Amino acid sequence: MKGTGTLLLALFLGVCFASHCEATVYYSDGTAASVQSMHNNQAQNGDTITLPAGTFTWSTGVNLSKAITLQGAGVGVTIVKDGVQSGQLIAWSLAAGLPSRLTGIEFQDGGRSVTADAPDGILHVNASNTDGSSFRWDHCKWSDMNGFTVFDTVIGVIDHNTFTKSNKHLTTYNYGSRWNNASGNWGDGSWVAPTNFGSSEFLFYEDNTFTSSDPVYIEFGTDALAGARFVVRHNTITNCLIGDHGTESGGRIRGSRAMEVYN
Repeated sequence: MKGTGTLLLALFLGVCFASHCEATVYYSDGTAASVQSMHNNQAQNGDTITLPAGTFTWSTGVNLSKAITLQGAGVGVTIVKDGVQSGQLIAWSLAAGLPSRLTGIEFQDGGRSVTADAPDGILHVNASNTDGSSFRWDHCKWSDMNGFTVFDTVIGVIDHNTFTKSNKHLTTYNYGSRWNNASGNWGDGSWVAPTNFGSSEFLFYEDNTFTSSDPVYIEFGTDALAGARFVVRHNTITNCLIGDHGTESGGRIRGSRAMEVYN
């Protein structure tokens, strides 16, 4: 099952990437301002914005809306520290019909004073399951951040990343609030649709490492609600739980719709 599912997803992403045959690479200086400027004024769908080797503390976040690759030089080589005090470090609204990618960056806490809780989070990716957008987050490290990652109605894969926690957070949140273009943010559209287990209509976690050294609290590697759909397979998980919310959640928001976990 792993081989078939991964092959189909790889073919899907490969076809999407192949649609832009003259992609351009833009070399930022590693600052948030440089990345934002290149995104707004130069990069087109299918292009790449790189971050060089070095450690960069971002006090302002970046807002992305194009189908680009944001690429560092590798874990331990390109380090972005989250010094943002309000809002997201990276807010990404995926472009319809195309793949977007985040790769090769180590993320560390840089002094964020108030925890960036879900549904806002530090890294927040918004998408749709009906417009052909897709997302890959791979070969990054998320190291003891003061907040969470949030993926809302995202189709794609999170693979070959390292998530670590000692006294802050590593949880990744999944939502399906926009499933089938439902109104509101409750997840109703996901709950009236079939689960479609075995299809590509999920966010896949593959070949990641989740490790918590917190001696008191067992951290959740995943959490989910509002009709979320996700698959966790072939990961290494130490002192963490894979979880979601059900109908016990307070308020109008719905619980998670479908979760598949196996090795």
